[in-house]
Amino acid sequence: MSITTSTLAPSAVEGLSPSVTAAPRQALTTRFVDFWLLGGASLLAWLVMFGTQGFRAAWAIDQHFKNLTVTTASLSLLINYPHFLISYKLAYSRGRAFVTAHWWQLLVVPAALIATFAFAYAYYSTPVSQLPIFSMLSSDLRGLGTNAQAFSGPRLGDLLFGLTFNVMIFTVGWHYTKQVFGCMMVYAYFDKYRFTPFQRTLTKYALLSIWWLNFVTANVSGAQNNFSQFKYYAFDLPDILVPLTTFLVYAGFVLVVYEVFWKNYRERGQAPGVNMVVPFLALYVWWLPITRQYEFYFLLTPFFHSLQYLAFVYKMEDTRLRGLRNPEIRGTILAFSIVVAGWLAFEFVPNEIDTALGTFNSWQMFFFFTAAMLFINIHHYFIDNVLWRFKDPEIQKYLLA
Repeated sequence: MSITTSTLAPSAVEGLSPSVTAAPRQALTTRFVDFWLLGGASLLAWLVMFGTQGFRAAWAIDQHFKNLTVTTASLSLLINYPHFLISYKLAYSRGRAFVTAHWWQLLVVPAALIATFAFAYAYYSTPVSQLPIFSMLSSDLRGLGTNAQAFSGPRLGDLLFGLTFNVMIFTVGWHYTKQVFGCMMVYAYFDKYRFTPFQRTLTKYALLSIWWLNFVTANVSGAQNNFSQFKYYAFDLPDILVPLTTFLVYAGFVLVVYEVFWKNYRERGQAPGVNMVVPFLALYVWWLPITRQYEFYFLLTPFFHSLQYLAFVYKMEDTRLRGLRNPEIRGTILAFSIVVAGWLAFEFVPNEIDTALGTFNSWQMFFFFTAAMLFINIHHYFIDNVLWRFKDPEIQKYLLA
Protein backbone atom coordinates (compact mmCIF):
# COMPACT_ATOMS: atom_id res chain seq x y z
CA MET A 1 0.00 0.00 0.00
CA SER A 2 1.49 3.34 -1.01
CA ILE A 3 -0.21 6.71 -1.01
CA THR A 4 0.92 9.60 -3.16
CA THR A 5 -0.18 13.15 -2.60
CA SER A 6 0.41 16.64 -3.78
CA THR A 7 -1.48 18.34 -0.94
CA LEU A 8 -0.94 16.85 2.44
CA ALA A 9 -3.06 18.64 4.97
CA PRO A 10 -5.67 21.33 5.09
CA SER A 11 -4.97 24.42 7.11
CA ALA A 12 -5.78 24.18 10.76
CA VAL A 13 -8.94 25.88 11.93
CA GLU A 14 -8.06 29.16 13.62
CA GLY A 15 -9.77 31.36 16.13
CA LEU A 16 -11.78 28.64 17.88
CA SER A 17 -11.41 27.63 21.50
CA PRO A 18 -9.85 24.15 21.84
CA SER A 19 -12.05 23.46 24.86
CA VAL A 20 -15.13 24.01 22.72
CA THR A 21 -14.08 22.53 19.42
CA ALA A 22 -12.01 19.59 20.66
CA ALA A 23 -12.97 16.38 18.88
CA PRO A 24 -11.48 12.90 18.68
CA ARG A 25 -8.39 13.02 16.51
CA GLN A 26 -8.51 11.08 13.28
CA ALA A 27 -7.20 7.53 13.28
CA LEU A 28 -7.37 4.33 11.29
CA THR A 29 -8.64 2.31 14.25
CA THR A 30 -7.84 4.20 17.44
CA ARG A 31 -4.74 6.26 18.07
CA PHE A 32 -3.49 3.72 20.61
CA VAL A 33 -4.10 0.66 18.43
CA ASP A 34 -2.68 2.42 15.36
CA PHE A 35 0.63 2.85 17.16
CA TRP A 36 0.98 -0.92 17.55
CA LEU A 37 -0.36 -1.81 14.10
CA LEU A 38 1.75 0.68 12.15
CA GLY A 39 5.06 -0.43 13.66
CA GLY A 40 5.05 -0.34 17.45
CA ALA A 41 4.39 -4.07 17.85
CA SER A 42 7.13 -4.91 15.37
CA LEU A 43 9.67 -2.72 17.20
CA LEU A 44 8.85 -4.42 20.50
CA ALA A 45 9.10 -7.92 18.95
CA TRP A 46 12.39 -7.05 17.28
CA LEU A 47 13.83 -5.62 20.48
CA VAL A 48 13.03 -8.82 22.38
CA MET A 49 14.34 -11.10 19.63
CA PHE A 50 17.46 -9.07 18.91
CA GLY A 51 18.20 -8.79 22.61
CA THR A 52 17.78 -12.52 23.34
CA GLN A 53 19.54 -13.75 20.19
CA GLY A 54 22.77 -14.26 22.13
CA PHE A 55 21.11 -16.51 24.72
CA ARG A 56 19.74 -19.17 22.37
CA ALA A 57 21.82 -21.88 24.00
CA ALA A 58 19.07 -21.85 26.63
CA TRP A 59 16.20 -24.14 25.64
CA ALA A 60 13.60 -21.82 27.20
CA ILE A 61 14.62 -19.14 24.69
CA ASP A 62 15.60 -21.14 21.62
CA GLN A 63 12.36 -23.15 21.45
CA HIS A 64 10.36 -19.97 20.92
CA PHE A 65 12.53 -18.93 17.98
CA LYS A 66 12.12 -22.38 16.43
CA ASN A 67 8.35 -22.35 16.97
CA LEU A 68 7.99 -19.16 14.91
CA THR A 69 8.01 -21.03 11.60
CA VAL A 70 4.85 -22.93 12.48
CA THR A 71 3.29 -19.98 14.32
CA THR A 72 3.69 -17.53 11.44
CA ALA A 73 2.51 -20.12 8.91
CA SER A 74 -0.78 -20.36 10.81
CA LEU A 75 -1.01 -16.60 11.36
CA SER A 76 -0.66 -16.14 7.60
CA LEU A 77 -4.22 -17.40 7.26
CA LEU A 78 -5.49 -14.48 9.33
CA ILE A 79 -3.05 -11.70 8.42
CA ASN A 80 -0.73 -12.26 5.45
CA TYR A 81 -3.11 -13.91 2.99
CA PRO A 82 -6.03 -11.51 3.67
CA HIS A 83 -3.77 -8.52 3.13
CA PHE A 84 -3.16 -9.76 -0.42
CA LEU A 85 -6.69 -10.88 -1.25
CA ILE A 86 -8.48 -7.79 0.05
CA SER A 87 -6.65 -5.70 -2.54
CA TYR A 88 -8.48 -7.64 -5.27
CA LYS A 89 -11.79 -6.79 -3.63
CA LEU A 90 -10.86 -3.12 -3.32
CA ALA A 91 -9.82 -2.88 -6.98
CA TYR A 92 -12.15 -5.11 -8.95
CA SER A 93 -15.32 -4.24 -7.02
CA ARG A 94 -15.10 -0.64 -8.20
CA GLY A 95 -16.61 -1.42 -11.56
CA ARG A 96 -15.62 -1.64 -15.20
CA ALA A 97 -14.75 2.03 -15.52
CA PHE A 98 -12.09 1.82 -12.79
CA VAL A 99 -10.64 -1.40 -14.20
CA THR A 100 -10.43 -0.08 -17.76
CA ALA A 101 -8.98 3.23 -16.57
CA HIS A 102 -6.13 1.25 -15.02
CA TRP A 103 -5.99 -1.43 -17.72
CA TRP A 104 -2.22 -1.87 -17.51
CA GLN A 105 -2.11 -2.79 -13.81
CA LEU A 106 -5.45 -4.61 -13.61
CA LEU A 107 -5.63 -6.37 -16.98
CA VAL A 108 -2.30 -6.53 -18.80
CA VAL A 109 -0.05 -7.42 -15.84
CA PRO A 110 -2.15 -10.40 -14.64
CA ALA A 111 -2.57 -11.59 -18.23
CA ALA A 112 1.20 -11.41 -18.80
CA LEU A 113 1.88 -13.34 -15.59
CA ILE A 114 -0.65 -16.03 -16.50
CA ALA A 115 0.89 -16.30 -19.98
CA THR A 116 4.36 -16.66 -18.48
CA PHE A 117 3.31 -19.50 -16.19
CA ALA A 118 1.31 -21.20 -18.95
CA PHE A 119 4.38 -21.08 -21.22
CA ALA A 120 6.55 -22.39 -18.39
CA TYR A 121 4.15 -25.29 -17.82
CA ALA A 122 4.00 -26.20 -21.51
CA TYR A 123 7.77 -26.07 -22.08
CA TYR A 124 9.20 -26.61 -18.60
CA SER A 125 11.70 -29.31 -19.52
CA THR A 126 13.04 -27.60 -22.65
CA PRO A 127 16.84 -27.16 -22.19
CA VAL A 128 17.85 -23.53 -22.11
CA SER A 129 20.97 -24.47 -24.08
CA GLN A 130 18.70 -24.95 -27.11
CA LEU A 131 17.59 -21.29 -26.95
CA PRO A 132 20.30 -19.03 -28.47
CA ILE A 133 18.97 -15.80 -26.95
CA PHE A 134 19.54 -17.01 -23.40
CA SER A 135 22.97 -18.38 -24.24
CA MET A 136 23.92 -14.92 -25.50
CA LEU A 137 22.52 -13.27 -22.36
CA SER A 138 24.52 -15.61 -20.14
CA SER A 139 27.65 -14.83 -22.10
CA ASP A 140 27.08 -11.07 -21.91
CA LEU A 141 26.38 -11.18 -18.17
CA ARG A 142 29.52 -13.17 -17.56
CA GLY A 143 31.51 -10.53 -19.39
CA LEU A 144 29.99 -7.83 -17.19
CA GLY A 145 30.86 -9.75 -14.04
CA THR A 146 27.24 -10.48 -13.15
CA ASN A 147 25.69 -13.87 -12.52
CA ALA A 148 25.26 -15.77 -15.77
CA GLN A 149 23.55 -18.59 -13.87
CA ALA A 150 20.45 -16.42 -13.49
CA PHE A 151 19.87 -17.05 -17.23
CA SER A 152 21.25 -20.57 -17.42
CA GLY A 153 18.18 -22.66 -16.55
CA PRO A 154 19.07 -25.49 -17.08
CA ARG A 155 15.39 -25.93 -18.10
CA LEU A 156 13.20 -23.20 -19.54
CA GLY A 157 10.76 -23.55 -16.66
CA ASP A 158 13.57 -23.05 -14.14
CA LEU A 159 14.68 -19.94 -16.01
CA LEU A 160 11.22 -18.37 -16.21
CA PHE A 161 10.50 -19.02 -12.53
CA GLY A 162 13.93 -17.72 -11.53
CA LEU A 163 13.44 -14.48 -13.40
CA THR A 164 9.91 -14.11 -11.98
CA PHE A 165 11.31 -14.57 -8.47
CA ASN A 166 13.70 -11.68 -9.05
CA VAL A 167 10.83 -9.53 -10.35
CA MET A 168 8.90 -10.34 -7.18
CA ILE A 169 11.83 -9.40 -4.93
CA PHE A 170 12.22 -6.13 -6.83
CA THR A 171 8.54 -5.16 -6.58
CA VAL A 172 8.17 -6.29 -2.96
CA GLY A 173 10.93 -3.92 -1.87
CA TRP A 174 9.28 -0.99 -3.64
CA HIS A 175 5.92 -1.97 -2.14
CA TYR A 176 7.19 -2.10 1.46
CA THR A 177 8.86 1.29 1.31
CA LYS A 178 6.01 3.06 -0.45
CA GLN A 179 3.57 1.62 2.11
CA VAL A 180 5.55 3.14 4.95
CA PHE A 181 5.63 6.44 3.08
CA GLY A 182 1.85 6.18 2.77
CA CYS A 183 1.53 5.59 6.52
CA MET A 184 3.51 8.75 7.19
CA MET A 185 1.55 10.87 4.71
CA VAL A 186 -1.83 9.74 6.05
CA TYR A 187 -0.87 10.51 9.63
CA ALA A 188 0.57 13.84 8.53
CA TYR A 189 -2.88 14.53 7.09
CA PHE A 190 -4.63 13.37 10.27
CA ASP A 191 -2.36 15.49 12.49
CA LYS A 192 -2.12 18.48 10.11
CA TYR A 193 1.63 18.06 10.05
CA ARG A 194 2.84 20.06 7.07
CA PHE A 195 5.44 18.78 4.62
CA THR A 196 6.91 21.05 1.97
CA PRO A 197 7.29 19.44 -1.48
CA PHE A 198 11.03 19.16 -0.83
CA GLN A 199 10.51 17.51 2.56
CA ARG A 200 8.02 15.04 1.10
CA THR A 201 10.41 14.09 -1.72
CA LEU A 202 13.33 13.79 0.67
CA THR A 203 11.35 11.49 2.96
CA LYS A 204 10.21 9.30 0.08
CA TYR A 205 13.71 8.80 -1.31
CA ALA A 206 15.21 8.22 2.13
CA LEU A 207 12.78 5.33 2.54
CA LEU A 208 13.40 4.05 -0.99
CA SER A 209 17.13 3.96 -0.30
CA ILE A 210 16.46 1.22 2.27
CA TRP A 211 14.93 -0.85 -0.49
CA TRP A 212 17.94 -0.16 -2.77
CA LEU A 213 20.35 -1.32 -0.07
CA ASN A 214 18.34 -4.44 0.67
CA PHE A 215 18.11 -5.37 -3.01
CA VAL A 216 21.82 -4.82 -3.56
CA THR A 217 22.93 -6.84 -0.53
CA ALA A 218 20.75 -9.73 -1.71
CA ASN A 219 22.30 -9.59 -5.19
CA VAL A 220 26.05 -9.08 -4.79
CA SER A 221 27.03 -12.73 -4.43
CA GLY A 222 24.97 -14.44 -7.10
CA ALA A 223 23.89 -16.94 -4.47
CA GLN A 224 21.48 -19.80 -4.99
CA ASN A 225 18.21 -19.32 -3.13
CA ASN A 226 15.43 -21.78 -2.34
CA PHE A 227 11.65 -21.67 -2.11
CA SER A 228 9.68 -24.86 -1.48
CA GLN A 229 12.22 -27.13 -3.22
CA PHE A 230 12.67 -24.66 -6.10
CA LYS A 231 16.16 -23.21 -6.61
CA TYR A 232 16.90 -19.90 -8.32
CA TYR A 233 19.89 -17.57 -8.58
CA ALA A 234 20.32 -13.97 -7.54
CA PHE A 235 22.20 -11.51 -9.71
CA ASP A 236 25.86 -10.74 -9.01
CA LEU A 237 25.82 -6.94 -8.84
CA PRO A 238 29.05 -4.92 -8.42
CA ASP A 239 30.29 -4.94 -4.82
CA ILE A 240 30.78 -1.17 -4.85
CA LEU A 241 27.00 -0.74 -4.73
CA VAL A 242 26.89 -1.93 -1.11
CA PRO A 243 28.88 0.97 0.42
CA LEU A 244 27.19 3.42 -1.95
CA THR A 245 23.66 2.41 -1.00
CA THR A 246 24.66 2.14 2.67
CA PHE A 247 25.82 5.75 2.56
CA LEU A 248 22.55 6.80 0.93
CA VAL A 249 20.53 5.10 3.68
CA TYR A 250 22.37 6.76 6.55
CA ALA A 251 22.53 10.12 4.79
CA GLY A 252 18.81 9.92 4.07
CA PHE A 253 17.97 9.17 7.69
CA VAL A 254 20.04 12.09 8.96
CA LEU A 255 18.58 14.46 6.37
CA VAL A 256 14.98 13.54 7.23
CA VAL A 257 15.63 14.00 10.93
CA TYR A 258 17.23 17.39 10.32
CA GLU A 259 15.43 18.81 7.26
CA VAL A 260 11.96 17.56 8.19
CA PHE A 261 11.52 16.80 11.88
CA TRP A 262 13.96 19.31 13.38
CA LYS A 263 13.31 22.18 10.98
CA ASN A 264 9.54 21.89 11.33
CA TYR A 265 9.89 21.97 15.10
CA ARG A 266 12.33 24.88 15.06
CA GLU A 267 10.45 27.01 12.53
CA ARG A 268 6.81 26.16 13.35
CA GLY A 269 6.98 24.48 16.74
CA GLN A 270 5.46 21.41 15.12
CA ALA A 271 6.71 18.03 16.36
CA PRO A 272 5.84 14.86 14.39
CA GLY A 273 3.28 12.60 16.02
CA VAL A 274 4.46 9.25 17.30
CA ASN A 275 2.11 7.41 14.93
CA MET A 276 3.76 9.11 11.99
CA VAL A 277 7.30 8.36 13.19
CA VAL A 278 6.83 4.73 14.24
CA PRO A 279 6.41 3.27 10.71
CA PHE A 280 9.42 5.33 9.60
CA LEU A 281 11.60 3.81 12.32
CA ALA A 282 10.10 0.35 11.83
CA LEU A 283 11.23 0.12 8.20
CA TYR A 284 14.85 0.68 9.21
CA VAL A 285 14.58 -2.10 11.79
CA TRP A 286 12.81 -4.43 9.36
CA TRP A 287 15.27 -4.15 6.50
CA LEU A 288 18.69 -2.81 7.44
CA PRO A 289 21.39 -5.52 7.37
CA ILE A 290 22.84 -4.21 10.65
CA THR A 291 19.56 -4.75 12.50
CA ARG A 292 18.80 -8.13 10.92
CA GLN A 293 17.73 -11.01 13.12
CA TYR A 294 17.13 -14.08 10.96
CA GLU A 295 13.70 -15.24 12.19
CA PHE A 296 12.37 -11.73 12.53
CA TYR A 297 13.45 -10.74 9.02
CA PHE A 298 12.14 -13.81 7.19
CA LEU A 299 9.08 -14.65 9.28
CA LEU A 300 7.83 -11.57 11.14
CA THR A 301 8.64 -8.72 8.77
CA PRO A 302 6.03 -9.91 6.21
CA PHE A 303 3.58 -10.42 9.09
CA PHE A 304 3.99 -6.88 10.44
CA HIS A 305 3.91 -5.41 6.94
CA SER A 306 0.55 -7.13 6.38
CA LEU A 307 -0.74 -5.98 9.77
CA GLN A 308 0.18 -2.42 8.84
CA TYR A 309 -1.74 -2.75 5.57
CA LEU A 310 -4.86 -4.15 7.24
CA ALA A 311 -5.14 -1.08 9.46
CA PHE A 312 -5.86 0.94 6.31
CA VAL A 313 -8.25 -1.70 5.01
CA TYR A 314 -10.13 -1.61 8.33
CA LYS A 315 -10.59 2.15 8.05
CA MET A 316 -11.81 1.90 4.47
CA GLU A 317 -14.28 -0.93 5.07
CA ASP A 318 -15.48 0.30 8.46
CA THR A 319 -16.34 3.71 6.99
CA ARG A 320 -17.98 2.11 3.97
CA LEU A 321 -20.10 -0.29 6.04
CA ARG A 322 -21.41 2.41 8.38
CA GLY A 323 -23.76 3.57 5.66
CA LEU A 324 -25.28 0.12 5.18
CA ARG A 325 -27.72 -2.03 7.12
CA ASN A 326 -26.30 -4.63 9.54
CA PRO A 327 -22.67 -3.49 9.24
CA GLU A 328 -21.51 -6.00 11.87
CA ILE A 329 -22.87 -8.96 9.90
CA ARG A 330 -21.56 -7.61 6.59
CA GLY A 331 -18.13 -6.97 8.10
CA THR A 332 -17.95 -10.46 9.60
CA ILE A 333 -18.92 -12.06 6.29
CA LEU A 334 -16.32 -9.98 4.46
CA ALA A 335 -13.54 -10.88 6.91
CA PHE A 336 -14.42 -14.58 6.85
CA SER A 337 -14.65 -14.60 3.06
CA ILE A 338 -11.23 -12.96 2.66
CA VAL A 339 -9.61 -15.48 5.03
CA VAL A 340 -11.14 -18.42 3.13
CA ALA A 341 -10.19 -16.89 -0.23
CA GLY A 342 -6.60 -16.48 0.92
CA TRP A 343 -6.41 -20.09 2.07
CA LEU A 344 -7.86 -21.30 -1.22
CA ALA A 345 -5.60 -19.10 -3.38
CA PHE A 346 -2.31 -19.69 -1.59
CA GLU A 347 -2.67 -23.25 -0.30
CA PHE A 348 -5.61 -25.49 -1.10
CA VAL A 349 -6.23 -24.94 -4.81
CA PRO A 350 -2.59 -24.85 -6.04
CA ASN A 351 -1.65 -27.80 -3.83
CA GLU A 352 -4.54 -29.88 -5.11
CA ILE A 353 -3.62 -29.12 -8.73
CA ASP A 354 0.04 -29.98 -8.07
CA THR A 355 -1.03 -33.27 -6.52
CA ALA A 356 -3.45 -34.11 -9.33
CA LEU A 357 -0.95 -33.31 -12.10
CA GLY A 358 2.12 -34.69 -10.34
CA THR A 359 4.21 -31.58 -10.94
CA PHE A 360 6.70 -32.36 -8.19
CA ASN A 361 7.37 -35.84 -9.52
CA SER A 362 7.90 -34.39 -12.99
CA TRP A 363 10.02 -31.31 -12.23
CA GLN A 364 10.98 -31.55 -8.53
CA MET A 365 9.04 -28.40 -7.71
CA PHE A 366 5.48 -27.58 -6.72
CA PHE A 367 4.62 -25.69 -9.90
CA PHE A 368 1.20 -24.25 -9.09
CA PHE A 369 1.95 -23.59 -5.42
CA THR A 370 5.00 -21.52 -6.43
CA ALA A 371 3.22 -19.85 -9.36
CA ALA A 372 0.29 -18.77 -7.17
CA MET A 373 2.64 -17.18 -4.64
CA LEU A 374 4.56 -15.34 -7.35
CA PHE A 375 1.45 -14.20 -9.21
CA ILE A 376 -0.29 -12.76 -6.13
CA ASN A 377 2.84 -11.09 -4.72
CA ILE A 378 3.74 -9.37 -7.97
CA HIS A 379 0.21 -8.41 -8.97
CA HIS A 380 -0.50 -7.09 -5.46
CA TYR A 381 2.14 -4.43 -6.00
CA PHE A 382 0.53 -3.28 -9.25
CA ILE A 383 -2.96 -3.28 -7.73
CA ASP A 384 -1.83 -1.12 -4.82
CA ASN A 385 -0.18 1.24 -7.25
CA VAL A 386 -3.63 2.35 -8.41
CA LEU A 387 -5.63 1.93 -5.19
CA TRP A 388 -3.94 4.18 -2.66
CA ARG A 389 -3.88 7.69 -4.08
CA PHE A 390 -4.79 10.77 -2.08
CA LYS A 391 -6.90 12.29 -4.83
CA ASP A 392 -8.85 9.11 -5.46
CA PRO A 393 -12.51 9.75 -4.55
CA GLU A 394 -12.84 6.55 -2.49
CA ILE A 395 -9.68 7.37 -0.53
CA GLN A 396 -11.07 10.84 0.17
CA LYS A 397 -14.46 9.46 1.15
CA TYR A 398 -13.56 6.37 3.21
CA LEU A 399 -9.95 6.69 4.39
CA LEU A 400 -9.50 10.42 5.00
CA ALA A 401 -13.04 11.12 6.20
